[in-house]
Order: sequence, then structure tokens, then C-alpha cells
Amino acid sequence: MRYVIAVADEGGFQNAARKLNMAQPPLSRQIRDLERQLGVTLFERRPTRLTEAGRQFVASARRIVEDADRLVRELGRGELAELTGTVRVGYLPAAGFDTIPMLERAVAGEHPGIVLEAVKHWAPDRALLDGEVEAVLTRCAPDHARLARRTLRKERLVALLPATHPKANAGGIALRDLRGHTFCYFPRRRAPAYHDAVLEALSSTGESFTVWENPIPNDPLNFTVIPSSTVPHVPDGLAAVPITDPLPDFDLELLWNARAADPVTEAFVEAALRLAHREGWIEGGPWE
Repeated sequence: MRYVIAVADEGGFQNAARKLNMAQPPLSRQIRDLERQLGVTLFERRPTRLTEAGRQFVASARRIVEDADRLVRELGRGELAELTGTVRVGYLPAAGFDTIPMLERAVAGEHPGIVLEAVKHWAPDRALLDGEVEAVLTRCAPDHARLARRTLRKERLVALLPATHPKANAGGIALRDLRGHTFCYFPRRRAPAYHDAVLEALSSTGESFTVWENPIPNDPLNFTVIPSSTVPHVPDGLAAVPITDPLPDFDLELLWNARAADPVTEAFVEAALRLAHREGWIEGGPWE
């Protein structure tokens, strides 16, 4: 299972063998033997990519391996007794609509003794580095040597228009259809890296827009963009429309200080990643 997961994560046999500190031929043989035992092909070769059966296998294997590792850790620490404590989680405002409530329910279901204290923060990674929180949900955070990170939820940008807009009920919209519109967004000072990354993504299509630092499009010639997870929570008077341009994803990431994490924080991280797997927030499972 670990071999298959490594090839899936690394995108090929050679990189996986390097990660596993082994030669490539025995790794390839092991996976071929496994495919023969299962009677299915897990990977297409040249280029290496998962088949549908491979995706199903990896999704289950991740859960099994993670559960086994967790059990070993708990046995080693003598911590099979119920965990109790509070974990403070910083999050970008958009994550509060859907992701945070689901995390609260997931943690309560797995660890009734753990209290999740959610803290809305425009720069949650800074709060994590400063010790204000134990974990964060954020986007476009720079790399920090002290912090571990995993993609929790793959997200795309969706256009948000006034409900009176001619394209409000369209099945999709290209940014060229919004020429002459004003782009409404939160003030850059709140989250400069995220703000700049979104504007760069829009401009990558060749379109440019006047920016108004007001997040609510309240005029027929205004628009904004939102993460796809917030679409079910769009208020009345506004309409979410898929963007047809090939924009990059703006994934929601989970960051925590793995070197200093206590058992309660580790339990939260594991519960969050299992939730991501169950809900299909990430293709292939929580460790991609």
C-alpha cells in the first residue's frame, strides 16, 4: 500500500523509489505482483497515472495506512484513552461558511473530549507562527520550515455577480464577458499574498479590471470571485457562475507545527484529513 501511495504522490516510479530509498526495479516488480494478485491495473504507464481502479485503491490505502500509523503512535504513547483539551484553529473568513462547521462536527464525533476553538484571521499562518493558534486553514501561505502543510480542500474560483446581471443564470462565464466591469475584492492589506495571487490569476487570461476594495458586487457592472466551497452560501441578490477560463486552483491548506504538536493537535489534524478524504475534497485522499 505504501509503495502504491508513493508512486501516486510522486507521479512516477523513479521519484517514488528515490523517496522510498530503494531501487526502481524492485518497486516496479512489487506493484506488478500486486496488480496480478488484485486482477486489476493500478497505473497506466508512460506517462504514469492512476487508473480508476488505482484511484479507488489509493483512497482506501491512505485511510488504512494512516489508521495503522495512528494506532502505533497511540500505543507507543499509551494514549488510547480519550483525549481531552482545546485546539485553536485560525481560518480565513471564507472557510467559516462550510469547512469549519464540518470540522467541528468531525472532531466532536471522533474525539468528544476535544474542543475546537475556531478563530477567524486574515493572516492565520502568522498567528500560527506567533503561537496564537495550533493549526490554520489558509491559502497562498509562504513556505515555512517550521510548519507542515497538507491540501485540505481543492478549490476553484467562481464568479459572483448581482442576480440582475445578464449572465447571472448562465452555465458559465468567460472573463472577457466581464470587460468594463469593476472587480470588487477585500482590501489588499488584509491578505496581500492571497489578494495578489487572485489578481494575477485574472490577468493571466489577458483581461484587466479596475479594482474596488469592497467585497460585495452591488452594481450590474461589478463582480467578484469566491472559492467554490462557499457557493451554497451565497446570499440572496447574488449569483455564482462558473468561470470557463483555465484559472489556477486556490486550494484551502491545513498548516500546523508538526515539531511542536501535542496529541490533541495531532488528533485534530488526523480527523481533518480523514474528513477531507470522506468528503472527496481532494482527489485521491487527504495526503495529496
